[in-house]
Amino acid sequence: MGRYSVVVVGAGITGLATAHRLCADSPEIELTIFEAGTRAGGNIRTSLFADLAIDEAADAFLVRVPWALELCKELGIADALVTPKARSASIWFDGQLRPLPTPNIMGIPLDHSTIPAGILGTTAIKKLTGDGLPGSTLPEGDLSVGEVVRTCVGNETFERFVDVLLGGINAGNGDDLSCQIMAPNLLRAAHRPEGLLSTLRSEYETSDHTAPVFNTHPAGMGRLVQELVGRLGNRLHLQTEVVGLEYSKNTWQIQTSSGLKTADAVVLAVPAYTASRLLDTVDLFTAESLAQIPYASVSIASLAYRQEDLQIPKNQSGFLVPRSADLLMTACSFVGNKWDHLNTGNHHLLRVSTGRTDDLRQTCLNDTDLEIYLARDIAHTLDTKKSPTLCRISRWPCSLPQFRPGHSEMIADIDLRLSEAAPGLSLAGAFRNGVGIPACIRSAQEAAAAITKDSQ
Repeated sequence: MGRYSVVVVGAGITGLATAHRLCADSPEIELTIFEAGTRAGGNIRTSLFADLAIDEAADAFLVRVPWALELCKELGIADALVTPKARSASIWFDGQLRPLPTPNIMGIPLDHSTIPAGILGTTAIKKLTGDGLPGSTLPEGDLSVGEVVRTCVGNETFERFVDVLLGGINAGNGDDLSCQIMAPNLLRAAHRPEGLLSTLRSEYETSDHTAPVFNTHPAGMGRLVQELVGRLGNRLHLQTEVVGLEYSKNTWQIQTSSGLKTADAVVLAVPAYTASRLLDTVDLFTAESLAQIPYASVSIASLAYRQEDLQIPKNQSGFLVPRSADLLMTACSFVGNKWDHLNTGNHHLLRVSTGRTDDLRQTCLNDTDLEIYLARDIAHTLDTKKSPTLCRISRWPCSLPQFRPGHSEMIADIDLRLSEAAPGLSLAGAFRNGVGIPACIRSAQEAAAAITKDSQ
């Protein structure tokens, strides 16, 4: 009897982490990873900009969830990790930068006295002095972030703080996003008898306020990809697209651009829309369900300004832009303020994000025009007449899955259906548990654990 064989489709962070976990925990498994592109890493990419290693997409990971940090420790790169120097941020409101209230949880102010004058009306501020008990009964189960926050603390707090923050994280609309996925702590707190605000304040008071929120590697998040790729060796096959799947006689047949491969198990570590195409002939219901998961397209412009040409707020990591401002940009990160190792002393480096589910303007612009429009937004918000000396446009089409209320239940139903219709097949990726590097690694570990169990 031959070795148990597994094919991982996709070499983004999810596919790489899946493969690593299988190699580490089950070295007896025969493992192959197929990646259609010319490079591994997916939506993690670090490249030189202004002679520095600057990430083109995700530039850090959350520390309060364990999966990414634990993987870095296992790979031996955790000791080099650094935390942001600046931890406060602002919002562009009514023609000026206004500091985000602190402390806040997902943008909800916990101390109303820190709210800048003029952002919220008297009624909204009064709501924030109370316990945050819902104005009407909240239904059980998953709800949108908008329904939870609007019901407990009002429309203005949601629209001027929470939704702006979500737009920067997920490029989505908080009225359409699952609270269970995007802000499970808010959903839990909203159902507590003490009220959402009272619960959040109590949790904050007992937490370590000095603990780091984010980590990154000085060489960029591409260092994590590099380490994983190095350990996988010749198991990884680039420029090899998987074009078809078939399950027959207890064996998976994987048709690739370079030939046919058979395996006992398959992990689809690809976006939902790609998994949908591959599963079309395996289980039509699952394929159609995955195809209905929407994605947002975003772009990130890296801009360099001479220090004498631009003044940026000290001790600020950046600022967020609400959709009501009608600017093309959605957020701006002050790279040198945020990360001490990227402070050159010669230039101000900015990362400017653009793109929302309800704003596709950036997709219609070529790189030159996109640079012009975003530089205009920077000139408007940071009051400069100068242009950047360097610009790099990084485009990420259909990169951020959007999680509608009830998303977790849909994924659970898909998993149950596939366990019967497609034995040995697992789905992994950002569309399962949420965007961000830790969520992807979590899904990778879950897929690897299921395969290890089946192989025994």
